[in-house]
Amino acid sequence: MLPEAEIRIGKGIKAWDKRVYPIVEVSLLKTDAGGVQAGRIVPLAVLVVEPEEQYVLSLTGEKISAQMLQHLAPALREVVEKARGVRRINLA
Repeated sequence: MLPEAEIRIGKGIKAWDKRVYPIVEVSLLKTDAGGVQAGRIVPLAVLVVEPEEQYVLSLTGEKISAQMLQHLAPALREVVEKARGVRRINLA
C-alpha cells in the first residue's frame, strides 16, 4: 500500500507581535484493516503571521509561497485569520 500523506499546520506560538506555526507533512502507512502500520512527520516550513503581512520560511530549501500552502493545506487561511483576530459573521 502507498502511504497517505497530507500537509498539516501545527499549534502556533506567539513571539512579540508575531505568531509562528510549523507546517509539516504527515504520512501514514495503513494496514488493509485500516490500522496504522507506520507514520512519518517531515517539517516543511514555518508560517509567520504579523499584523500587516504573512510569509513562509521553507525548511527544505525549496521555494514555497503562502498561496501554494493554502492550496495544499486549506486550513491555512483559517489559521491566518485567527492569528489576526478576524471574525466571520454568518448571514444565513
